[in-house]
Amino acid sequence: MEKLVTTRLNLVPFTLEVVKAAIIGNAELASFLGVKVLPDWQSEEFREILPDIADILCKYQFQREWGWGSLIIHKAENMLIGYVMVKVIPDSTFSPTGSLEIGYYVAPSYRRQGYASEATKAVIDWALSQPGVQSVTAGCAPENLASKRVLEKIGMQLIESREKVLVWKLCKTATV
Repeated sequence: MEKLVTTRLNLVPFTLEVVKAAIIGNAELASFLGVKVLPDWQSEEFREILPDIADILCKYQFQREWGWGSLIIHKAENMLIGYVMVKVIPDSTFSPTGSLEIGYYVAPSYRRQGYASEATKAVIDWALSQPGVQSVTAGCAPENLASKRVLEKIGMQLIESREKVLVWKLCKTATV
């Protein structure tokens, strides 16, 4: 991924080096990026899987080229407030399929201000402009109304309703 800029946000590639800094801790990450870091810029679950993300980025060249998406930096405050995750979906031979999966997280104190929509739309627009990328999917819990609203707002279509997850998709041919 490349650095993206929106009206209110800088979206910094979440590369292997940045993941390694995040594993060490928020002080290291702040120093590495030259930003302030909210203590809750990531969920506890995400913090626990950072070593697994680093392993994936080391092991799979195609994912390493994308990084693990983008960190969301609030421009005016130079503050890390969340992330947009991007996973390359491989086939059974571990080759990229042209499909990506996205996810996002914004610190509670920055929610309900449009940051998740702004950041996720920028990442998806950029991703769908890349050669070979045909579609982007996302999942959210049926009861997560805020997440459903973000996905609707950025133009994704609900394609499947499972017991514990709603599956959303946006294809390159769709207008964003």
